[in-house]
Amino acid sequence: MNTRGEVPLSYHFSIDDVFDALLDASDRQMPLHAQPWFNFLAQVHERFGTQIHLYVFYQRWEHDRWRTLDELSPVVQDVLRRTSWLHFGPHALDADTPPYTQTLAAQMAAFEAIYTAIAPFAPPPRRSPWVRLHYFSEAYELAAYFHAKGVTALLSTDKPAVSYRLPPEARDLLGDQGFATYQGMTFIRSHCRVETFVQEGATPAQVEAALASFLAQRRCVVVFTHGYELARPEVQSMTLTVLQALQRLGARSI
Repeated sequence: MNTRGEVPLSYHFSIDDVFDALLDASDRQMPLHAQPWFNFLAQVHERFGTQIHLYVFYQRWEHDRWRTLDELSPVVQDVLRRTSWLHFGPHALDADTPPYTQTLAAQMAAFEAIYTAIAPFAPPPRRSPWVRLHYFSEAYELAAYFHAKGVTALLSTDKPAVSYRLPPEARDLLGDQGFATYQGMTFIRSHCRVETFVQEGATPAQVEAALASFLAQRRCVVVFTHGYELARPEVQSMTLTVLQALQRLGARSI
């Protein structure tokens, strides 16, 4: 139990590379809860009260043409608008275009296309204030743009590299304390991927121990997975294990 005056324990759960499940529900004209991927998310929220952040691509190449977020059916958009526990943010133009490979103008154009496409179902209160860009792109040059969109921090890599573009002083600070600010943009360290726990064969006790260690150090743990990974039964099972552990540890979803 937290002593008075301590920052409450919390966790942030997000999913990268989101696009396919949205388009699938729209193309098949099915209720969102009937789409297996979203049905699992609904179960997660109902069981744990988890706020889920989806970082989306704008487009995908399919059958000799681009499919985009603009194609989502009104029915799917309406359900997403009414699903208050889903939050949305940009990830990248598409799976093959990491933002760091683009010019700043092209990055901004891609992010603006995403924000415009999600506007019907994700008005400003439903936008994610923390965003993880594709390949952990550290777009600090766009700090003013992101701040105008309500983004307060970009999420960095969970890998030992800590950062790929920040200068040594900011990178070391990010590694030591879990967050750092550079050129007006705050960066927060991502802590663990659900699929990594699966790959390592982690037991529930090992998962809980790892999460407890992160919480002891940072008070907030950043957990994530990817859209294509969450389609796997073993990743769904591990997601439940992770969230059960966070519930037992007394962390609340943010």
